[in-house]
Amino acid sequence: MGRELTEIPGADEALAFIGDAYRTRVQRRGRTVEHPVAVAGLLADDGQPPRVVVTGILHDVLEDTDATGDELQALFGTDIARLVGALTQDASIRKYQERKAALRGQIVDAGADAAAVSLADKAAKLRSVASRPAKRKLYHYRETLRGIEQRYGPSRLSAILREELDRWPDD
Repeated sequence: MGRELTEIPGADEALAFIGDAYRTRVQRRGRTVEHPVAVAGLLADDGQPPRVVVTGILHDVLEDTDATGDELQALFGTDIARLVGALTQDASIRKYQERKAALRGQIVDAGADAAAVSLADKAAKLRSVASRPAKRKLYHYRETLRGIEQRYGPSRLSAILREELDRWPDD
């Protein structure tokens, strides 16, 4: 493993924030801090800058808890709040495929930093599962990878995600 998260500027504050949010403010059952920490670990190992690693820690907090973008902006600054917002799906879009397509578009449009967090997010999720994810989830992950590589080219993180996806070939 590369850098420890505690060595990353801002990571301790982000870890404390999500620790509290996931302990006292969770809105989606079964969500824990383990996943965001795994995402941040992949980003740190990849040598991503501190703002990207901190974004990795915070990337799901708006979806999983009642934390707000304004809170993130006040505590972590505009850049990180913007990145977390770009990684947050629009819950008002009811249909799964439409919601995920919109999310993929906003991530790609938000820039390479958001793309890196998204790749680490999907790779960490796949690393944590033992059984085949739903077909629609795998489709979303493959389309995310395709869109990011199309815009930004292949990377170490995209290779990690591709390796995880290869565990479950298309039917």
